[in-house]
Amino acid sequence: MSIESAALSRASLAGRVRAVIGRRRLLGVLARREVQVRYKQALLGALWAVFLPLALMLVFTQLRKGLGGSFDAGVPYRLWAYAGLAAWTMHQTALKGCTGVLVTNRNLIQKVWFPRELLPLSKVAAALVDFGVALGLLGVLMAVEGVAPTAATALLPLVVLVHVMLVVGVGLFLAAANVFFRDVQYVFDVAVLVWMFASPVFVGTAGRVRVGGIDVLRDLNPLHPILEGYRDVLFRGGLTDPLHFAQGAAMALAALLAGWFVFARAEPRFAERA
Repeated sequence: MSIESAALSRASLAGRVRAVIGRRRLLGVLARREVQVRYKQALLGALWAVFLPLALMLVFTQLRKGLGGSFDAGVPYRLWAYAGLAAWTMHQTALKGCTGVLVTNRNLIQKVWFPRELLPLSKVAAALVDFGVALGLLGVLMAVEGVAPTAATALLPLVVLVHVMLVVGVGLFLAAANVFFRDVQYVFDVAVLVWMFASPVFVGTAGRVRVGGIDVLRDLNPLHPILEGYRDVLFRGGLTDPLHFAQGAAMALAALLAGWFVFARAEPRFAERA
């Protein structure tokens, strides 16, 4: 272990954050490399970022038409579904990238010192680039449907920030755990599917599972208020349930702190275990 690595492993969370900020240019390089590799020699380039949410939006729109039933969200269902699917795609892509990033970069970890957090953070940053493209298409779809943005759209960065806090926290935990238990990446594939159906990604509600007076899928799922937050600021003119969103923000912050703590405690052993 280098002197720099040993010092960082003993640093407080604030110290590790400062170390990451101090290497922000390296983070930009890693994120840019991730985006370039992903779309290298791809005919559609960055348009692949919108392919999955757009395709799923079309599929679920047709399914809803076939099943019938009413839908009253103030906007066409296809817009409502696309917003959730775009956010979910970013969520899933970032977490999947974080899970294996330390193992796939084991040679870099063993030979060069830098804040290890930069590797999972680069995956999150690359997923955010895709999300930006997907939001751009959402703006086009809203214009086509005649849905005008409201002043509440200015709160969109706040929702994205809370979402990023959640993704980074969970991503750091998964990245560290996968170094020691390689089956984490396989468990993730199942867990993320369950998480999708437990969240209001393409349906108005993820269902209700009550334990006492708690709606588990709504009150204990940090992604629920985030997805609703996106739709609130984009379509509903403001956060319709500020307390619910605040609870989601608190859970996202807790996930961030816990994930970074686990990552920091495990970091000294990454080189030997990766």
